[in-house]
Amino acid sequence: MGGTESARQRRPGLVELLRTVRAGPARMPERLAVYAVDFLGPPVADTVASAREAERGGTTTAELTEQVISRGVRRSVVDGSFLGGPFILLLPVAFLGALLAQLQMVLELAALSGLDPRGEEAAVEVLVVQGVHATPELAAQALREAARAHDEAKASWLSVVRRQAYLIGLVTPDDPSRGRVRRWLGWAGIGVLLLIGTVVPFVWVPACAEMYRKATNELADRALLRFASGEDGAAPARSWNRSVLRPGLVLVVLRTLVAFLATAGAVLVVLLTGVRVADNTWLAVFLVLLGMSAVVVGWQRFRSRRARRSGPGRRG
Repeated sequence: MGGTESARQRRPGLVELLRTVRAGPARMPERLAVYAVDFLGPPVADTVASAREAERGGTTTAELTEQVISRGVRRSVVDGSFLGGPFILLLPVAFLGALLAQLQMVLELAALSGLDPRGEEAAVEVLVVQGVHATPELAAQALREAARAHDEAKASWLSVVRRQAYLIGLVTPDDPSRGRVRRWLGWAGIGVLLLIGTVVPFVWVPACAEMYRKATNELADRALLRFASGEDGAAPARSWNRSVLRPGLVLVVLRTLVAFLATAGAVLVVLLTGVRVADNTWLAVFLVLLGMSAVVVGWQRFRSRRARRSGPGRRG
């Protein structure tokens, strides 16, 4: 696979990685799995080795697992929901950040169970946990085919975003419990959120954070079942809130209402005061929305850094 020394010499930049996944969205899961093992696997191995040292000092495997999942959820939220207002155009970048955070979490859980996060087996397990392939044999075959495949013509960004949404878990295409109507409603909800988030910058961060939190926790549940990382060989029980009406979701709704009022108020102030930029009122409105977006993104980054310094904390 791609884990050769030459492949490890230089970690691809974000632009190069985006170009790779855009060259063939159908093979995006396999290429991201190889990337994760090649470039995230070594630091994951070091992190888990250090965690094992802490385990000798009294930290249990269950506590280490909790810390790994807490970090994974927090990273997916921070790296995937920095958008808002005009920054919504960077959606493929945000989704890619959330995906890599999820993959790192899965590799850390695999390493805690004794699997080498730098080997081909780890890439296979990542694809099985994500639900891309039903069995390790199918996943291994897909990895071999992806390694032999040549880059295709560049796909549309819509195709890339759609495939990313499936991988993150925002949309579940093959869940038998969800009918076609529910899947379409899910896509319609994301589309409406994108439209609203373009003009109401305060909406995207809390709403997206809620979606990532739910999807990453569900991915962690599947990983725990797959790796059975409990101290007795069984997947440890988790108590994160799965109910529909949760405090976090209610807070998102309230923030959405406040966001509409704040945005409408800012636009009204610009229109009523006659503020212009380059003799254009709508350019002034655009710059106000851009500024509000920058404030929201900056505040989210500040909160995330403060949360990282204060420890894993509790998950919702």
